Amino acid sequence: LLSTSNDLKWVDSKTPEKTREQLEGWLPKQRWGEINVLWVGFGQEVQQQKEKSLRKALACSSPREALGLVQKLRLDVKKEAKRFGLEEELNKVLNGTMYR
Repeated sequence: LLSTSNDLKWVDSKTPEKTREQLEGWLPKQRWGEINVLWVGFGQEVQQQKEKSLRKALACSSPREALGLVQKLRLDVKKEAKRFGLEEELNKVLNGTMYR
């Protein structure tokens, strides 16, 4: 959650403890457990299952926005699109020629 929260500019911290403190400063305490599980899992998927994350972003109802999110989480979408043979689909989204 440390990297994800910093990448999304939710916090500016270098340690898990400071990240927790900063997040708890604005996230409702009763939601902390749910959000922690959700964002830790999402961050892990983006970094460890790059093809799956890229395909999900390209296939969703708002692919341009989804690609922006995974890029904020340090997924190099152009590099990974080339690696997985998804360059054409990525270019269609980026050029605005793919409609959902």
